[in-house]
Amino acid sequence: MKSVLRLVVLAGSLALPLIGGLWAQGGPPVGGPPPCWPPPCIPVDGGISLLIGAGVLLGAKRALDLRQASKRTA
Repeated sequence: MKSVLRLVVLAGSLALPLIGGLWAQGGPPVGGPPPCWPPPCIPVDGGISLLIGAGVLLGAKRALDLRQASKRTA
């Protein structure tokens, strides 16, 4: 039973990174309308990546502070 579970976990861990390609959106049809109308096209990622980065840095700082505080009390 353990070998079957190991096989399933291994197959899943190898397949998960590839699943995103199956859900990827295709490009615009050839000879069709432009991909964005009316111009100017505004990217969705304008400042979201900066907000995510700031959140990661803030979370890392808080985790570091908590870790240092627990070391001081122990």
